[in-house]
This record gives sequence, structure tokens and C-alpha cells, in this order.
Amino acid sequence: MKNRNIIFFFSVVLLGIAAMQGCTKDEGAAPVANQIAMPATPTPVDYGVIPFAGTPITLDLTWEGTAASAMKWDVYFGESKNPPLVASGISATNFSVEATTGGLYYWKVVATDANNLYSSSSVWHIWVNSNPGVPTLLAPDSASIDVSVTPKLKWEATDPDAGNTLTYDIYLDTASNPAIAFANVASSSFTVPSALLPTTKYYWKVVAKDGLGGTSESVVWQFTTGQELINNLVGNYNADEPAEAYSYNVSFTKVNSTTIQTDNYWNSLWTGVFTVDVVNLTYSMPVTDWGGGWTGTESGIVDLTTGTMTGAYTIWHNGAVAEQGVHTYTKL
Repeated sequence: MKNRNIIFFFSVVLLGIAAMQGCTKDEGAAPVANQIAMPATPTPVDYGVIPFAGTPITLDLTWEGTAASAMKWDVYFGESKNPPLVASGISATNFSVEATTGGLYYWKVVATDANNLYSSSSVWHIWVNSNPGVPTLLAPDSASIDVSVTPKLKWEATDPDAGNTLTYDIYLDTASNPAIAFANVASSSFTVPSALLPTTKYYWKVVAKDGLGGTSESVVWQFTTGQELINNLVGNYNADEPAEAYSYNVSFTKVNSTTIQTDNYWNSLWTGVFTVDVVNLTYSMPVTDWGGGWTGTESGIVDLTTGTMTGAYTIWHNGAVAEQGVHTYTKL
């Protein structure tokens, strides 16, 4: 009897252990989770550019997303990086919103299925882009006369969308419908680098560009150039050498639109040819050989306000410096 009880006891223990092992296996099995796809493929595309006509415009937002059960969508939209909720629990994968101004807008979509599982898209961006303001031309004044052949053009323009950097195309021509002359100018002023024709009527306008496809065009203005700069340097001068306490008369004649010449350089009846930079208002005479072992050079600046030319010169004789100093040419 005792042996029979012992056998029964061990049988009960083994059955209990087996039951415990069975429970452990069941609890360790991983449950099958419901899956939900993140909303994706936005339209407009991320950082897409939409033209803004100056009145509220409608933006049609669309996206894609799938799930194993019925899906609902929450739409967030606004000018904040954390856009506010504008629609909740819609069943379609599209929603229309309104943009009242130009600028950068932010939006995202949150999906929720019938099992209350949810997934959020990243934050997407839309540039609603306004055209720049119409450029206002400032100088030279419209219908100006006697304008420099290297005029400085000035204008001003602004962009209603914060953060846009404007560049400009300048149209300049003798035709009343001017052709483009200088593209992608970064500032709102520009000095024409090469001399225009003297005593000639020119037409000009400016087109502002914001880099996002927005443009705006100014009206067309006109001006008439004066005489060539080089003509202002033709005539009789007093040539002063302050270091030498010496002065004499000298005359300059025109060679071409950038060159003048004297036949009494250094008061020695030598020919001196000055090449003038009409943009930077400087002049230079290259090393010149006058024979008899005499050579020289000079360079300086042109001051149209005072009507003078001032430059440093060096004269050599047989390779040795004979004289160095400063010439000041004052028009008589």
C-alpha cells in the first residue's frame, strides 16, 4: 500500500510539471500585431513651389497610405513648423486648404485605422511664392541728358515673401524695346563697365527675380549720353612739378576714345601718349623711348570734379634715373 501511494504521488508531480511546462510555452508565443503604413507620396511634393497670384489660393493636398482595416486621416496645415490640426477623421486621401499669403507652409498627415493604430508622416513643406514687387527705377532720371558714357544705374525692389534673395537682369539698348545686357546682378545698383556711345539715347529697364520662378518687370526709362569722357581731357593745361618748383604749358589732343597725346612731354618737345581707363578714371603712359638715351613712364588718376590729372613719373637717361616726381595737370 505504501509503495502504491508513493507511485501515485510521483505521478501527480510529473503531471504538474508537464502542465507547468505547457503553460510556459503558450505564454512565450509572440502575438500577431496589426500593421499600418505611414502616409507618404505627398502632392505637392515636399518643397514644391506654387505661384501666388496675390489673393487667397486653394492648395489641393493629396497623399498615399494603406492599412489592413478602415482608415481615417487627420490633416495638419499652417505657417508654423508644428502646424495646427485643420481636418480630423476624414476618409479620403486628399484635402483642400487655403493659402492667404505667400511664404513657406508646413503640413503633415496622421493615419488611424479601425484598431486605433496610428502613424504620422514627416512634416512636408510648400513654397507659396509671390512675385517680387515691381522695381522702381531711380537713376539716371528718365529723359536725362548729358549722362556719363559709363552711367551708374540705380533702382529699388522688395519681395513680399520673407527669405527670398532678389537678383536682377538689366536691359539696356538704343532700341525702345531694350535687349538684356547684364544678367543676375546681385545689388540694386550697377555701373556700366564699358563706355556707351556719346550723345546717344539709351533705353533701360530692370527685371527682378526671386530664384523661385517669380519675376517682376519695371517700366522703361531713357537717357541720353553726353560727350565722351576723353573729350573732357582734350585742351591746354598747366603742368606743375611741385618737387622741382617748376611748371610749363602742355596741350593734349584726342587720339581715340581712350587715348590722348601731347607733343611737349616734360617740356622737352617729346611725344607722350596717355591711355585712359574711363571706368576707373586712371591713366598711364607706358615706358617710352625718345632717343638719345632718354626714356620715361607715368601713371596717375583723373579727377573730373577739379579737372586735373595727377600722376607719378620717372625719367631715365642711359638707364640711370634722371628725375622722379609728380605731374599735376590743371586745365586752363
